Amino acid sequence: MQIIYFTTSLHENDYPDFQKAWKVSLNPSNQNFHNKMIRALGKIASVEVFSMRPFSKSRCRINRLKAEEKRSGSICYHYLKVPINPFLRGFSFLLQCKKMIKNSKDLNLDDAIILTDTINPRTMKVANAIGKKYSIPVIGICTDSPSNITGTRRSYTVNILNQSKNLDGYIALTKSLEELFNPHNKPSLIFEGLVEDAPVVNHLLKRSYFFFGGALLPRYGINELINAFKKLPNPEVELIICGHHFNLKDIHERIKDDKRISFLGVMPVEDVLHFESEAIANINPRPFSEDLDRFSIPSKTLEYLYSGRPTISVRNTILQQHFSDEVIWSKTSNEKDLLGCMEKVLAMSEDERTALGKNAQNKVIKLYSLTSVSEKIKAFLTGFSN
Repeated sequence: MQIIYFTTSLHENDYPDFQKAWKVSLNPSNQNFHNKMIRALGKIASVEVFSMRPFSKSRCRINRLKAEEKRSGSICYHYLKVPINPFLRGFSFLLQCKKMIKNSKDLNLDDAIILTDTINPRTMKVANAIGKKYSIPVIGICTDSPSNITGTRRSYTVNILNQSKNLDGYIALTKSLEELFNPHNKPSLIFEGLVEDAPVVNHLLKRSYFFFGGALLPRYGINELINAFKKLPNPEVELIICGHHFNLKDIHERIKDDKRISFLGVMPVEDVLHFESEAIANINPRPFSEDLDRFSIPSKTLEYLYSGRPTISVRNTILQQHFSDEVIWSKTSNEKDLLGCMEKVLAMSEDERTALGKNAQNKVIKLYSLTSVSEKIKAFLTGFSN
């Protein structure tokens, strides 16, 4: 099977330096999901990735993003040249892709399937054009509702949904997402997320801490988490925070009166996983809302389940069905409920915490590991193969 994948994500070894080159912190959630997805596909097919990397002349320290290629096993990343002028990028990306596909000796177009991110209008437009030119089925990967994307307008949502409604199939993280993007009831596959195949090996930090790593926007509950932790009387326990989309001045102002709280800024994925694997518990304080519950899986909760340590998370309907006993569920994101969950974890023995974490880890790997999900994807995509 030949897969052609259109995305803005990068190879996992290239992303850390790319992220550091930005003057603003990038949200890595899209990068993390699509990188895992590409590696899952690499287990079942040959994957040619066409990456339309994000770029901003004013916010990125890299002067130019040139065309590059990186091959790793069955996966080849084609980094497209990014024009300085943003209005020329869509047309340039399409021309580059057409030329690469035409000149490629490795691509088997007779057995090809296109997969595309449905949150980026450029990737989807290029994917649709290539699919039409070569009569290749195009499958949309639906990870979130466009209306949930920070800083976007209604015109963006309308554009995304108009481009996606006539795709040939859909892979979505929730049933509501599938229904939103798939009005004509085309073939679809639903799974909630992806985690690595094997557990992280601990580094033995020998510190007692709760951990949060993710979006530090107030609407995702970070302020409630900080305030709840401050009410915890235990002087030996820390709260370690890292992530993106933060206001550095505001974060420092909020934590300066409690020396137990540390803010580590943006960290590489590997370092985050090691911190998660040694925490007393990992906490996802994202508030519950009907829209988020329907259209967005809390990927941090899945990541925490993978850590092998206890997970505290505000309720989510879908994940509660799968992990009712493996997560310490907080009814709300308010300070009282989060504090109660932290106190519950501290009241456990270390053996109890280890057992809870390992049970969750085994279950999430069984359900969502790259190998496990790749088999489901293979069965689904076989229906589109010539």
